[in-house]
Amino acid sequence: MAAETFDGEQGGNQAVSPAVPWATFPAVSGVRLSPASPELILDHDRSSPSSGHLRSDAVISSPDDTRADSSLVNQTISKVQLQQSAHTHLNIPLFPLGLTDESNHGALALEDEPEGPGVHVSNSQLRQKISSLETKLKASEEEKQRIKKDVESLMEKHSVLEKDFLKEKEQDAVSFQARYRELQEKHKQELEDMRKAGHEALSIIVDEYKALLQSSVKQQLDAIEKQYVSAIEKQAHRCEELLHAQHQRLLEVLDTEKELLKEKIQEALTQQSQEQKETLGKCLQEEMQKNKETLESAVKLEKEAMKDVITKAVEEERENLEKVHAEEREMWKTEHARDQERVAEAIQAAVQEQQRMSQEAVKAAIAEEQRRSEKAMEEAVKRTRDELVEYVREQRRLDQVTRQRSLSSLELFLSCAQKQLSALIATEPVDIE
Repeated sequence: MAAETFDGEQGGNQAVSPAVPWATFPAVSGVRLSPASPELILDHDRSSPSSGHLRSDAVISSPDDTRADSSLVNQTISKVQLQQSAHTHLNIPLFPLGLTDESNHGALALEDEPEGPGVHVSNSQLRQKISSLETKLKASEEEKQRIKKDVESLMEKHSVLEKDFLKEKEQDAVSFQARYRELQEKHKQELEDMRKAGHEALSIIVDEYKALLQSSVKQQLDAIEKQYVSAIEKQAHRCEELLHAQHQRLLEVLDTEKELLKEKIQEALTQQSQEQKETLGKCLQEEMQKNKETLESAVKLEKEAMKDVITKAVEEERENLEKVHAEEREMWKTEHARDQERVAEAIQAAVQEQQRMSQEAVKAAIAEEQRRSEKAMEEAVKRTRDELVEYVREQRRLDQVTRQRSLSSLELFLSCAQKQLSALIATEPVDIE
C-alpha cells in the first residue's frame, strides 16, 4: 500500500496497484491535459451533491457516472459545433457584377475623323460603346476592390474571433487546470483514505476510468481541432473559387466586348476607305475634266493663232503676188509701149506693107505674154499653195508635239497622284489603329 504512486504529481513515476499488477498508467507529466477535461470534471462536480470529499457510493455507481460523462461530452460537442457554425457562417457575399448593355458616359477621341453623316453616327455609337465599356470596367474594378476589402475585413474578423476563442479557451484551461489540481489533490487524499480503508479495487477502477476519460477527451479534442481546421480550409477554398470564377467571368465579358469593338472598328474603317475612294474618284474625274477643258481651250487658242498666222501669211503672199503682177504688168506695159513705138516706127517705115504682119505679131506677142503671165501666175499660186501646205503640216506637227507633251505631263501627273493615293490608302488603316 505504501509503494503505490499516482499520476497527479509532476514527477515521472507511474501508478502501480498491488492488487492488480497489470494496471499501470502513464504519469501526468507525460500526458498534457486539454482544457476540456477540467470542464468535464467541474460539470461532474456540479452534478454531484458532495462538496467536501468523494463518497464511496458515488464513485462506485459507475452507470450514473457514465451517463453524466456522456451528457458532459454532448454539451462540449454542442458548444464546439456552435462555434464551428459561427465560423462557417462567415460567408463572403459575392454579388455578380451588374454589367448592363446601355450606358452613355465618357468619350473616345479618334485620331482620324471620317467624313459623312453615316460614319459620324457610327463613330458616336462607338464612342458610346467604348465609354460604357470603360464605366463597366471601372465598376467591375471597384466591385473587385470592394470584394477584396470585404474578404480582408472578414479574414481580420475571423482572426480576431479565433484569437478571442483561443484566449477564452486558454483562460478556461488555466481555470480548469487549477480546479483539476485541487480536485487531484483532493482525489489523492480520498484515495489515501480509501487505501487506508482497504478499497484497492475502487482505486483501480477510478484510475482506469480516469485514463479512459483522458483518452476519450483527448480524442474528442483532436477531432474537434481537425474539424475546425478543415472548416477553415474549406471556407478559404470556397472564397478562392468564388474569386476565380468572378475573375473568369470578367475576362470572358472583356473578350466578347473586345471582339465586338474590333468588328465595329473594322466596318468603320472599310466604310471610311470606300468613301475616300469615292471622293478620290470624283476628284480625279473633276481633274481630268478640268485638264480636258484646258486642253480644248489651249487647242482652240492654238487653232485661232494658227488661223490668224495662216490668214496673215496668205494676205502677205497675195500682196506680194499682186505686187509682182503689178511689176510684170508695168514691165509688160513698158515693153508693149516700146513695141508699139517700134511698130509705129515700122509702120511709119512700112505702113501698108507690114500692117497685117504687125497686127499678127502684136497678137502673137500679146498671146505669148498672156500665156507667160498666166504661167507665172500659176507657178506663183502653186508655190504659195505648196508653202501654205508645208506650213500647215509643220503647224500640225508642232500642235501634235505640244499635245503629246501635255498628254505625257498629264499622264505623269495622274500616275504620281495615283501612287500617292495608293500610299495614303495603304498607310491610313495602320494610323487609325
